[in-house]
Amino acid sequence: MNLSRRSCLSLLASSSVAFSASARAINTLTTFRSLTPKRASLSQWSFHRAIFGDSRNNYEQFLKLLKTSPNDVLQGKLAPRDITLIARNFGIEAIDLVNLCFYGRAQDSAWLAEFNRLADDTGTRFQMLMCDQAGYLGASSKAARQHAIEQHKVWMHTAAELGCRQVRVNAYGDGSYLAQLNQCAESLHTLAEIGKPLELEVLVENHGHPSSNGAWLAMLIENASHDNIGVLTDLDNFFMGGWNLTPERRYDRTQGLLDLAPYTRGVSVKTFDFNAQGAETTIDVPACFKILTDAGFNGYYSAEYEGEHLSEADGTQATIKLIDQALAAR
Repeated sequence: MNLSRRSCLSLLASSSVAFSASARAINTLTTFRSLTPKRASLSQWSFHRAIFGDSRNNYEQFLKLLKTSPNDVLQGKLAPRDITLIARNFGIEAIDLVNLCFYGRAQDSAWLAEFNRLADDTGTRFQMLMCDQAGYLGASSKAARQHAIEQHKVWMHTAAELGCRQVRVNAYGDGSYLAQLNQCAESLHTLAEIGKPLELEVLVENHGHPSSNGAWLAMLIENASHDNIGVLTDLDNFFMGGWNLTPERRYDRTQGLLDLAPYTRGVSVKTFDFNAQGAETTIDVPACFKILTDAGFNGYYSAEYEGEHLSEADGTQATIKLIDQALAAR
């Protein structure tokens, strides 16, 4: 059983980052860091290890459990709703949620209401909901595509109930690149129409398979042809052919950013490691930001630490600092 505030304190205390929260502060919400206007948001995925514990070590079993008993994948020390407390301690207002972290709560109104209350109490809010394991929007079967649309529709209503302004979806499917493009475009147009009255933008992430090809994803957005569709541009996800390939194949990062910048409505700043000056060692983040800002992007940069050398809290803090510095230099 997750002990929300106690587990949050334990997580923060284990970090070398100097947090202002104490047990009394978490309970009274009176001594949090002051929130300052900033364009960094916090991805819930930055703390996926603290939330899931070891449940993702066997990924096939994880997915099976997610579908049959979703609360049982939450084997870590951090309760999913504690992301509000963590964001507040980082001085971050906007939070980007991941549906896998509360997969069994999509239609649990009482649980969602408590999540909203925690956000209100901490002065935070939910910007985006990232939707995974909700079917293939680009499936060759029309029935499978419709099923995926219905699954996404449920999560879109969840996002609206939480006050989110954006949902992120995946452009996954089967068939040739051209077939998947046309199949995904049809589904995305439908989701964009669903999102309009909910005041939800639909964003597609470069997130593996054809979507990691910047030109393909740009063409998909054009083909979907709807003003409520854009891209969540991940600075790292330009790998081709799926995950864990050896040798790794990549689409050129600079070209990918140039392809996607005109359609970008959110940015995932994925980080892995930092040098002594605080720069990311594998991604030239300031150069990436320049491409995006030169194209007119003025939205949120979501801090998503994926590295292993730092704790999740320390890595996230370093990512937020990097975002702030890169934006200040613009």
